[in-house]
Amino acid sequence: MKKLLIICSLFLLPLSLSAQAGGGYGITLEHANNDLRDQASLQRGAVLFSNYCMACHSIKYIRYNRIARNIGWSDDEIMEKMAYGQGRVVDDVETRMLPDIAKGVFGTEPPDLSLMSRLKGEDYIYTFLRAYHETEDGTWDNTVLKGTAMPNVLEGIKRHSTEEEYEQAARDITNFLSYVGEPSKLDRLDLGWKVIAFLLLMLLLTYLLKREYWKDIKH
Repeated sequence: MKKLLIICSLFLLPLSLSAQAGGGYGITLEHANNDLRDQASLQRGAVLFSNYCMACHSIKYIRYNRIARNIGWSDDEIMEKMAYGQGRVVDDVETRMLPDIAKGVFGTEPPDLSLMSRLKGEDYIYTFLRAYHETEDGTWDNTVLKGTAMPNVLEGIKRHSTEEEYEQAARDITNFLSYVGEPSKLDRLDLGWKVIAFLLLMLLLTYLLKREYWKDIKH
């Protein structure tokens, strides 16, 4: 029993660390409630990311044609809706900003966002996008990352849309970045159930085989 409790504790440790990490920003993170199976949301998120984020940020660990294949677009559609005809469909998704320009403007190089959802989590991204506020001197700051050099790119949407539309835009971008962080996640989850079912079946067959072998042996 003691060994079983130790093993269970080891399995629960990553969950505990994850919960502590989520509360390490001094604020309560909002739940993104994103859904990787919502292709409409992923498509909207791809367009929003292209329009509002790619001026500074890249997602260079994924190609346009991979995104198109996973979110339900053809190669021509993604070049029109996300790349705007620039480059090739087999290209990595790179920022449109010229090298060293960002450092001169913001004082730092904007990070690549390919793995941001895996590093920070979906709730962090969603909360960060919605945590901008105007300070007393008329500048923008962010509650999640104080002093951030990143401007409030969704300011226009917030000013000229309803609160629901603004929340949905932030959620769509978060959903898209969650997909980019692990493009094969849905395949992995779907395969996982099949593997578990196979292992359970093999366990049952092994048990029945063991009983058949030992049924005539006296103990």
